[in-house]
Amino acid sequence: MCDTFGCINKHYALFGKNSDRSPNEPQVLELIKGHQNTEKTLKASYIEIENVPEVCSIFISRPIWGYGCEMGVNEYGVCIGNEAVFTKGKYNKSGLTGMDLVRLGLERSKTAKEAADVIMALSRQYGVGGNCGYDHNFFYDNAFLIMDRTKMYILEISGDHCKLEEETKFAISNCLSFRSQIKEDKFYKFFSGSQIRRDAISKNLMDTVDVKDAFGLLRIHTSADYATKGSVQSPCMHAGGLVGDHTTSSMVVKLTDKIDIYVTGCSTPCISLFKHLDFFGEPDSVLINCSTDYWLKQESVRRKALGYKVPDRFYKLRNEFEDMILTSNLSMEEQLSMEGQLNDILSTLEEPLNVSPIYKRYWKKKNEVLYQK
Repeated sequence: MCDTFGCINKHYALFGKNSDRSPNEPQVLELIKGHQNTEKTLKASYIEIENVPEVCSIFISRPIWGYGCEMGVNEYGVCIGNEAVFTKGKYNKSGLTGMDLVRLGLERSKTAKEAADVIMALSRQYGVGGNCGYDHNFFYDNAFLIMDRTKMYILEISGDHCKLEEETKFAISNCLSFRSQIKEDKFYKFFSGSQIRRDAISKNLMDTVDVKDAFGLLRIHTSADYATKGSVQSPCMHAGGLVGDHTTSSMVVKLTDKIDIYVTGCSTPCISLFKHLDFFGEPDSVLINCSTDYWLKQESVRRKALGYKVPDRFYKLRNEFEDMILTSNLSMEEQLSMEGQLNDILSTLEEPLNVSPIYKRYWKKKNEVLYQK
C-alpha cells in the first residue's frame, strides 16, 4: 500500500510519496551515478533484460531485496513513484516488477514523457509480474505517477493494457484513477482503504502546496486512534492487528533549476524528521549507502515509541528543525544532530496509551523477527 502525489506550479514542481510496505522490510537510500554499460544484459529482480549503452544518475529509495525502487528522481528532474492496484486480471508470476519499472524509467529517460514511454515499452516486451512481498506473497498490477518540472503523467498498466493521462495536480493510491479496459477488483479496493487515503491527500493538494505542506500530506492521519491500532485509511500508515503494512520510507522532491530532495530515510513520518539533500551535492555516507544500518537504527527508536503518547514538545521541536532545514543550508551532520535530539525524546516516553493485546502481540512478534536477524 502506498500514496503518491505531484503538482506542477508556476515556479516549481513537487513530488511526494509514502512507501507502505511490510514493517520489517528495510529500505535503503542510494545515489547511483550515471555510467556506461558494458554488459549486454541486466538482471532485474526476477528476469534478465536487454541493457542500454548508458544510464542516468538516480537517487532512489529501494527495498533491500530487489533491483527496483519504490520512488526516486534522476539527474534531469524526472520523478517516479508506483502504486499497487488490484484488478480482475491474472497477475503474472514473473516479469519486471512495478518497482523495477520505476528504476528503469529513471535510468533511461530525460523527460517524464520519455519515462512513461520506456515503462510502457518494457512492460509490453517483458511483461509485469513477480512476487513483490517481503515476508509474504504479494502480487498486483501497477499505477505510476511520472513527472518532471513541466509535465506529469498517470500511467496504469494491467497485462497488455496501458492507460496514460496527463495531469498537473494529482494523487494516486492503491486504486485505479481512470475508466479504461482495465477492470478493478472492487473488494480489494474497498479493504485497501485507498479511496479514503487518496481523497485525504487530493482535497489538500488543490490548495497552493509548498514543501512543508508536502510533509504534512504524508503525515495525514484520518483517525484519532492511529497510535493505538493499525489502519489502512491514513496516508501515514500504521501497522498492527490485521493491518500488515506500515509507512517505511517517505520522500519529497522540489524541482526548480535545482533538485532538492527531502527524505525520512526511515519509517513512520509522523514522528520522523525530513532531511534535505541536494541531488548534485556530496552524498552522506551515513544516510546514503547500500547498508541497512541507518534504517534499522532509526526503526529501533520508532518501535520504542509505539503505544506511547508523544508529547507536544516533540512536534514543536520537529517543526522548528524542519523550518531551519527549509530556510538554512544545513550540513547533513547538523541535520542528523537534530534527529538525534528528537530520538532522545522518543526513546524516553513514559505515558503508555491504551492499546489492545492484539496490537501489542503484533508488534512483539515483528520485533522478535526483525532483531533476531
